[in-house]
Amino acid sequence: MSNYYSKDDNALLEINLKALSKNYNNLKNRLDKKVKCAATVKANAYGIGDKPVIKNLIKDGCKIFFVAHFSEAVRLRNYSKSIKIFCYHGINLKNFREFMKFNIIPVTNTLDQVLMIDSLNKQKKFNKKIAVHFDTGMSRLGLDKKETKWLLENKSKISNIKIELIMSHLACADQPKNPMNEKQLKKFNLIRKEFKKSKASLANSAGMFLNKKYHFDLVRPGIALYGGNPFINKDIKLHNVIKLKAKIIQIRQIQKNDTVGYGATFKAKKDMLIGTIAIGYADGINRKFSNNMYVSLNNINLKVLGRISMDLITIDMSRFPELLNSKKIVYVDVINKLNNINNISKNINTISYEILTSLGNRYKRKYI
Repeated sequence: MSNYYSKDDNALLEINLKALSKNYNNLKNRLDKKVKCAATVKANAYGIGDKPVIKNLIKDGCKIFFVAHFSEAVRLRNYSKSIKIFCYHGINLKNFREFMKFNIIPVTNTLDQVLMIDSLNKQKKFNKKIAVHFDTGMSRLGLDKKETKWLLENKSKISNIKIELIMSHLACADQPKNPMNEKQLKKFNLIRKEFKKSKASLANSAGMFLNKKYHFDLVRPGIALYGGNPFINKDIKLHNVIKLKAKIIQIRQIQKNDTVGYGATFKAKKDMLIGTIAIGYADGINRKFSNNMYVSLNNINLKVLGRISMDLITIDMSRFPELLNSKKIVYVDVINKLNNINNISKNINTISYEILTSLGNRYKRKYI
């Protein structure tokens, strides 16, 4: 299928839903049959577009989805009435009725939230299942040590709560040999023993590849669905989901010693051809890629020259002199199978997550 969200043809972001399906099914096939594979689709499905992603994953058999913000959860509910949606960022007295209205499962992150639900249930104002997040080492969200201890010792005081899922989040799963993984697993196992009637979830994308003992009842892959490698120093087989192409809007000749771009950070050592493509840091191409990236044309790498501008990037076109006076419309690949989000992220010492979620909304998008 093909969907276009913009009439501007200067840049085209192609999203391969077949590759997304392959990644999901490959991840699911790593699991024992009793383990369910959810999908984390926060941040507009990591920038790809949550509506087509979710509809595609539903066709692949995915029935459970995780988001961060409540507004994201509501948007998902509009796409499907039957899927199960968990919202990471908790619940409060101002929005609990909306959680009920849209049938969203809140992930409670503090003891106060848990006790609030218990109180609402006593008053028969909520009476919905929840998830409880325990912090086992991330020190970010979830019940801390003191809150966890109190809850485990006073379970009788929260008898009005229906806990569908207990969960935690791995801090160092991208480093398989990090002892932190085992420490968190041990802590989570102790907590799980106290909630035998509830399902349990610990593994994100990287956690899925550590060991089956991290899988529990439910895994929550995110970046791996979209072709991003969750590991720092380990390669895993994933299908590339996105391809970003940009149109060359101008080609010009420059002479030896001419400079290119803001700050004149590139100075030509010889006569050259320079091409300009109409994307920049406003479109998610980080300014740190200045003089530090290649795009490709006909599988030939062309170096980015000078600083990345807000809307423009200049590239070395010297290998294609026949295009100087040509009226032919030419696109270069900015991100493709070889120059994928995993490889180019290394150029600027970041992670594939940031590359993917930074891609802007000015691209014409095509879902294949």
